[in-house]
Amino acid sequence: MTFEEFFAKKKINLDLLKLKEADLFQQLQSHFEQMGEKSFDHTKKYLFNPLRNKYPLQ
Repeated sequence: MTFEEFFAKKKINLDLLKLKEADLFQQLQSHFEQMGEKSFDHTKKYLFNPLRNKYPLQ
C-alpha cells in the first residue's frame, strides 16, 4: 500500500494537508517510508482522527 492509498483509506485529504501543513506532511511521509504501513498505523493512530476532522476526504 502506498502513502497516498493509506491516507485515502483513512479518509484524509493529503492534498489539503500538504497545502496547509507541509512540514507535517513531509514528516508523515518520511515516517511511513521508514516504518511501513502497519508500524506507521500503530504509532500514529492518535493523529488520524484530528487530521480526518481537519482535512476530510470528499
